[in-house]
Amino acid sequence: MTVYIIHENDVWLPPFRKAFERLQLPFIEWNLSGTHSYSLNKIPDDDAIYFNRISPSSHTRNHRFSCEITGQVLDYLSLHSCRVINDQRALSLELSKVKQYVELTKSHISVPRTAFVASATSINQQESTIKGNFIEILKRTARENFFNESTQTWTPFISKHNRAGKGLGVHLFTDDEQLEKQFENLIDNNIEEEISIDGIYLLQEYIKSPQQVINRAEFIGYKLMYVIEVDTRQGFQLCPSDACRKTIDSKLVKQSTDEIKHGFNIRSNDSFTDNEKTVIEQLENFLQKRQIEVAGIEWVDDGTNIYVYDVNCNTNYNVAAETRFFGDMYGTIKLGEYFQKQLRKD
Repeated sequence: MTVYIIHENDVWLPPFRKAFERLQLPFIEWNLSGTHSYSLNKIPDDDAIYFNRISPSSHTRNHRFSCEITGQVLDYLSLHSCRVINDQRALSLELSKVKQYVELTKSHISVPRTAFVASATSINQQESTIKGNFIEILKRTARENFFNESTQTWTPFISKHNRAGKGLGVHLFTDDEQLEKQFENLIDNNIEEEISIDGIYLLQEYIKSPQQVINRAEFIGYKLMYVIEVDTRQGFQLCPSDACRKTIDSKLVKQSTDEIKHGFNIRSNDSFTDNEKTVIEQLENFLQKRQIEVAGIEWVDDGTNIYVYDVNCNTNYNVAAETRFFGDMYGTIKLGEYFQKQLRKD
């Protein structure tokens, strides 16, 4: 009985390795960051679970086609009726925030007001006239959605990539002139990480939290494991992995223990408001209906309403926060225990 971990980023694996080794849970890593081959008529290991944790930000690590390769691998595994945790349904959600908002809305879960602008050609390769047209459409879309003609006021809004991670492409604007300057700069200077990999750019109402926090709910087996509160004062790049906290990349948020109380703090269940309890139940049903077994879902509370804005099917856990709250690593242990139960069922 073996767990196959399908991934592309070795940096995120140490907590999983440590937990699975502690549980004596056999595992094999399928790192799809390189070159691979599969024979469709060769039957994969059927005494196993295949755990898909591919990341939509893989292209930022020069693994441009890892997500596309994963889709084919999952199809191959489905051909042989293999037990997959987070299959194609999870992958399709992971790779499109538009799809996330559509599916959340279908489930009557509130999301921020969102529009998207799509370009069939990468905007950093376009002629000046086409670039100008893209920016004009971007500005028009912003004005249609976030400008009140009667009061002549703007609702603050953000940009983000449709397929992203690590806060890629997220910027806050208070009018369309700021939006124009941002996109003119990224196009003229060919800032690669600011170019959406699928050509789709979202404009979304900025939901301000009075406490300047967001909440991330971690689910295993469709059920809530815990909620972690994240301080947002240092920006939008909120990767929970401890590896992200330790990166030397200055573009990733650095957490200061003194300034923001560790940045990530797990909440006790008795701290949940009635609104949060309702949203948690909705999210459990959302995941169950779509057969997404492992996820981290983020919401923001404006003091009146809760808005869900991100569904992460490739989730990482903040071991530092877990150790403060539970006394030890927790999420990866619970995940390993869940896998053990599933292997016994199979």
